[in-house]
Amino acid sequence: MSYERMRNELRDYYLSEADPASRRFCEECLPVMDELYAPGMSVFAMKRLQYGVITERMKPVVFSSCPFYYETGALAAQCDGARDFRGHVSAAGWVYWKNKDLFKTQDPALYQLVKEQKKEKLYNICGYYNDASQHFVFNALPVLKGGLKSVYERALGLIDGANDGEKDFLQSVCEGLLCLKLIGEKFAEEAKKKLENCDPADAEQRKNLLRIADSAARCPWEAPESFFEGLNALAFLRKAIGSLEGIGFSSFGRPDYDLEELYENDLKNGVITKEEAFELIGRFLVAFDCHYDHDVQFAGYSDHELENTFVLGGCDENGEPFCNELTLMFLRAAREEKTIYPKIKLRYDARSPKVMLDEADKAVINSLSVVLFQNDAANIPALIKLGRTPEEARDYLVYGCWGIGCRGVEKQDDGAYVNAIKPLELAVHRDFETMERVGMRFEPLDGAKSFEEVYRIALGHMRILLSERARITAAGGRIWDRIDVLPIFSSTLKNCLETKRDYTQRGAKYRDDRYLFFAFPNLVDSLLAIKNLCFDKKKYALDDYLAMVRNGWTDAEIARLDAVHSPGWGMGNDTADAFALRLQRDLGEILSGLEGVYGGKVTMGFLGYTEVKWWGEATRATPDGRHDGDYLSQGLTPSRLKKITSATSLIKSLRSLDVDLMGGNSVINVILPPKKTTLDVCEAFLRAASGSAMQSLQLNCASLEDLLDAQKHPEKYPDLIVRVTGFSAKFTSLSPDWQREFITRNFYE
Repeated sequence: MSYERMRNELRDYYLSEADPASRRFCEECLPVMDELYAPGMSVFAMKRLQYGVITERMKPVVFSSCPFYYETGALAAQCDGARDFRGHVSAAGWVYWKNKDLFKTQDPALYQLVKEQKKEKLYNICGYYNDASQHFVFNALPVLKGGLKSVYERALGLIDGANDGEKDFLQSVCEGLLCLKLIGEKFAEEAKKKLENCDPADAEQRKNLLRIADSAARCPWEAPESFFEGLNALAFLRKAIGSLEGIGFSSFGRPDYDLEELYENDLKNGVITKEEAFELIGRFLVAFDCHYDHDVQFAGYSDHELENTFVLGGCDENGEPFCNELTLMFLRAAREEKTIYPKIKLRYDARSPKVMLDEADKAVINSLSVVLFQNDAANIPALIKLGRTPEEARDYLVYGCWGIGCRGVEKQDDGAYVNAIKPLELAVHRDFETMERVGMRFEPLDGAKSFEEVYRIALGHMRILLSERARITAAGGRIWDRIDVLPIFSSTLKNCLETKRDYTQRGAKYRDDRYLFFAFPNLVDSLLAIKNLCFDKKKYALDDYLAMVRNGWTDAEIARLDAVHSPGWGMGNDTADAFALRLQRDLGEILSGLEGVYGGKVTMGFLGYTEVKWWGEATRATPDGRHDGDYLSQGLTPSRLKKITSATSLIKSLRSLDVDLMGGNSVINVILPPKKTTLDVCEAFLRAASGSAMQSLQLNCASLEDLLDAQKHPEKYPDLIVRVTGFSAKFTSLSPDWQREFITRNFYE
C-alpha cells in the first residue's frame, strides 16, 4: 500500500506544529485553572476542574487523509500523555504541579536522601517516590464491550449510599467519562466543518471525513460496532485520556485478540474485506509512526522513545496458542511499511504456529528488528507464582520497554531499576564518603578468609540496598492520593469501582512492586572471578586483587584478563550457572521479606535501559575485569567482556534460573549472523529459548562488517533498523557513541 499522502500530512503536523500547539494550549489552560481554583478543594475536585477546562478549550485535529480520529492537539508530538515529557509540559499536569511540593515538605530530609541515592545510581524511580507519570495501561476491554457509557452508568449507580470520600471519587469518574464523550463529539463537529471545505472530487478525503463525522458522534461512548471503530477506539482512548489525566498510556492492548469478533462480524456481514482490513491496520501503524523523525540522531537518554506498544499472539483464555489473520496482518504491515512505532510485543511459546513466527522473523532476518519476542512459557508461570489467577496471567500485556502486567487488575512501577553492582563497587573502592551521603554502609571485602565470607558480605550489601529502597519509597510515596488522583484510569481497573477507591488510594486488586535488577551479570561475574582467582586457584591474595581493581587495573592487565577468562554468566558453565541460581534465590529471599510502596509483595526482574551506557560511565572498575566507565550488562544479557559466541551456551545458562521468581520480567540481547540465519534457524532458536528463563528477547540479525560499513557509508543502509534497548531505531540515526555501544556487543553463532 502507499500512504504517502497521509504520511506527508501527519509529518507536517507532528514534526512542526504539534509541539508549539501543545505549548500554546497549556499556556491557555493553566491560568484559567488557577483562577477557578479555591483553597481547600479536594484533589478530586481539582481533577474535575482540570478535566472540564481542558475539554472545554480543546480543539481536536482531524487529518483529512487519515481515517482515524484521535489527535487532541493538547500533547507534544512524542508525548505518551505524561504531564512533563522531555521539557514539554501538558495542561493535564495542573493538579500534580499544584500539590507536588507535598512530596518534599512531608519529610525534607527523606526527600534529599532519595535524591542522593538516585544521583549515585543506586536505583532508579521514574518520579520522586512513585512511577507517577508513565508506563500506564488503560484497560479498554469494558469500553470495547459496552462503550464508555457502560462504565459511566456503573459508576453513577454506585453513588447512592457512598460516603463523601467515595462520592468524590465516583463523581470524578463520571465527569471524566462525560468529558471523553464531549471530546468525541468535538471530533465529529470538526470533521463536519472540514467536509464543508472539502473538494467534492476528492473521494478519499470525503470518505475519511464522513466516516469520522458519523463514528465520532457516538463511539467510543457507545460500544464500537465495526473493526474500524474498535481500532479507532484504542487510538482515541490513549490520546484523549492522556490529555485529561496527565499520565502516559503505553499500550494499545492486544488488538488481534480484542478485535477479532468485530473483524469476523464485518467480514460475515460484508462491511469490510480482508484487503480493506489490512489497509486500516497499515494506516493505524503509520499514523503513530509519524509522530517522530526516524532520522534525528539518538544521543541522549531516550531520544527515540515514544512508549507506545501493542501485543500480538500469546494464548487464549484456556492457555492455547493464539494467532489469527489480524496477527499476521499487523506483522506484515509493520514489516512492509517499516514502522518502528507502535512497538510490537509478540507473545509466543514452543507451541506457537510456524506461520506466526515466520512472519515476525521475516523482518528480523531482513535487518528490520522491530519485534520484541516475549516468552509465554516463562512469563505465565511467573505471574501465577506471584499470585495472579491463570486467566489473568494468560492475558498479560507487555508495555513500555518490557513492562509486564496482567490486564485490568494492576499497575506496577516500571523503570524501577536496582543497581546490583553499585554496592560492590562502593565497597571495593572503599568509598565511605559516598556511603555516608546515601545513608548506606557497605562492608568492605578486604580481609575475608573464604569465599563464603565474601559471598555473605556481598549478599549483605544487597540486603541493605533493597531494604533501604523499600523503606524510603514506602515512607515517601504513600501520599500520592493527596497530590494527584486518576479517576478515568481507575474507572476500568478491577476493584476500583467495587471499592469506590481510586488507584492512588490502593483501590486496584493487586498492589505489588517489582525491583528490576540491573547489571546482575556483572555482579555474578565479579564474585565468580574472586572465587576462581583468590580462593579456588589461589593465584592472587584477595586484598592484592582488590587493590588492583581499586587502581583501575593499571599495570595489572594479566590479572584483568584472568578475571575476564574466569567462568561467568551466559557461558553455559555448570559452576557459574549454579552460582547464578544461588544468588537469584537469595535475592528472592530478601525480597520476600519486603513490603512494596503500596503494601503488596515485591518481585524481581532483570532489566535495564540506556543505563547500560550512562550508569556504566559512572561506575569504576569492578572485579569482573571491567575498566572504569565500561559498559554494564543489560538485564540477563551476558557481559560483552566474555565474548561468548554460542547462543546454545546462553540458552543453557538461562535454563538454570528459577523463572518462578521472575514476575518482573527480564531481557536478553542477541545478535545472530545474517548469512546463516534463515526463517527455520530463527524459528528453531525461538522454540529452544522458550524452554528457558528467557523472557523478553531483543533479537537482531546483523553482521559486524555491515555495521562498520554503515558507519562509513550510511547512505547505503537507509533501512537498517536495530533493536537498541527497549526500542528500535535506524542504526544510521544512532550517535557515534551509541553505534559503538551496539557493535561491541556479543555476536552469536
